[in-house]
Amino acid sequence: MRLSDVFSNYFTVRAEMLEAVKDLTQDQLDWKSDRHPNSIGKLLAHIAEAEYWWITLMAAQKEEYVKGCFDQFKEGQSLEANFALLKRCFEDTREYLENEDTEDWDSLFYDIKGRKEKVSKRWLVWHVVEHQARHRGQIFMLMRMQGLDSPDV
Repeated sequence: MRLSDVFSNYFTVRAEMLEAVKDLTQDQLDWKSDRHPNSIGKLLAHIAEAEYWWITLMAAQKEEYVKGCFDQFKEGQSLEANFALLKRCFEDTREYLENEDTEDWDSLFYDIKGRKEKVSKRWLVWHVVEHQARHRGQIFMLMRMQGLDSPDV
């Protein structure tokens, strides 16, 4: 079974999140509450950053990790810049999920750079799925805190 079949809801969660934030202003994107350390814009960049680390670099091994490669994922970017990052990283994730299957998902391991631990393909993908869902909820909470409409999830 392909991973994209197992994790098909990942695509739905991403689409709902992008639809909810597509009309935010820069002020709404950058707004922070004294009760939450991140802005919506930072969370969007962070979701892309996690996909880049776990899928593009670790799982698909598409690019070599180089110092400064995470500079593209920063707070204060425009919605268009965040959407471009999310799209690029999501394309790598979609390709990975569509090309990999569950046959070896517990035995294939990825070294985490700078650490002695390893993770399975199952853990890696579940982590990325859970990560996006968790931060999507935070984004919706920050929208409600600003008096904006957000999906009822």
